[in-house]
Amino acid sequence: TRTPLSDSQVMEALRNTPFLAEDEIGGNVGAVLVVKQSLNPTTELLRATYKRLWSGETDEKPIVELEYFQLYAGLKRALQIGNEWASAVKSICSAEEPCRVAICGPKNAGKSTLCRFTVNRLLESHRAVLFLETDIGQSELTPAGLVTLSLVKQPLLNPPYGNCPRFVPNLSLEVEHCTSQSYCIGTVSPGQVMSEYMSKVGLLINAGKELCCTDVPLVLNNMGWTKGFGVALHADILRSLQPTHILNLLTGTSKDLPPIPDLLTTPGILADSPALITQPSILDLPGHSSPVDTTTVAPFQAFELRHLSLLGYFFPIYHAGGIVPPYKVSWDEVAAIIPETVEKEHAAFTLNCSVVALLMTSSGRRCPGDENIWVIEETEEMCCLGYGIVRALDVKERVFYLNTPVDQATLELVNVFKHTSLSVPHIPAGTLPVPYLNNLAASEIMGIGSRSQRANLKRRYQAIAQQ
Repeated sequence: TRTPLSDSQVMEALRNTPFLAEDEIGGNVGAVLVVKQSLNPTTELLRATYKRLWSGETDEKPIVELEYFQLYAGLKRALQIGNEWASAVKSICSAEEPCRVAICGPKNAGKSTLCRFTVNRLLESHRAVLFLETDIGQSELTPAGLVTLSLVKQPLLNPPYGNCPRFVPNLSLEVEHCTSQSYCIGTVSPGQVMSEYMSKVGLLINAGKELCCTDVPLVLNNMGWTKGFGVALHADILRSLQPTHILNLLTGTSKDLPPIPDLLTTPGILADSPALITQPSILDLPGHSSPVDTTTVAPFQAFELRHLSLLGYFFPIYHAGGIVPPYKVSWDEVAAIIPETVEKEHAAFTLNCSVVALLMTSSGRRCPGDENIWVIEETEEMCCLGYGIVRALDVKERVFYLNTPVDQATLELVNVFKHTSLSVPHIPAGTLPVPYLNNLAASEIMGIGSRSQRANLKRRYQAIAQQ
């Protein structure tokens, strides 16, 4: 069924749904999906790429005026919020002191759902919520590969691939909804860059603690790496945050974290890891012990959600005729951060046809006249202002051709391109005439995708050395 609603009616309906109600949350709640219907290239591309997102028929004629409507997709298990979760979040909302909430648990335990539920409930009694994202593989508000501190002023209702984040160098409480201060890791796992990861998470924790106040609580979404070095990273993050509440999701499997009191005393990877000043309130909650029922919910895997999120981020560069004209960026205006294994004279070619992080730094520029692009090492103060795709480069004119949804005013602050291991998002061939973003480029051209690390396979010389 479809019922047109105005903006005010939508917000009023959301306040009255069981999802946001205070005492009506049971163990089997059906969620109402509120979307905007429009047959523009964005929705057409999404529908062609992931047909599982669409469960109903759509009109063949484009809808000129966007309208809200309620879409009941027939999901028997759209959302489940148990009484334990409701009681725990209710106790957090009633706290008088500034709240810093850390949500922990293994993969597929429901951390994202609990984060959204906690943020939305806190917004009922607070003017805003600071959301600190440390899961670089499955971020909620931004594309993968970033650690972010975001200011949330409206309920989180969109899926992760439906958000339109805006990045700023320094976050304040006066910015608009879904504005983020971010640092780029450039990968989807911190396993190979743990020191860099903890350094940048620490910067955001310090920024969040400065902004956190009685009327603006902080919610931290932890990663799902709960074994090996993942335990040490959890310990460092929690001790750095000094949380007032820790919500730990348990699945009853070997993937669960150690008991939180033991975790808080576990040695981390930081040499100067702080000690807890006050003992937090620790609540163990039941998580999802089994995968989501694939008969009622589309079984998206982690890499699919990452691809959707990145594809959604780059939607503004599309229009009905294809891709928007790229920006022309001189080599003399930007520096490059590339992998250590790449020679500096090949820096420009390494960035070509890849997803790059757009960074800002206050360090000095190189001397003009150098034939090669300036290669530098990343420092802590380099904040990320978004992602871009280097569509092509012109060696003769010494320019990059960059496509990015970042506005021109923000782009003028960017002076560093950082190479990432993120794959350029692809779309089905024939959907839109977009270069570099089709199935051919992603599947039939050797070497264009990101390289997968296989730590369990040894090189020939390593095997010989052990013999």
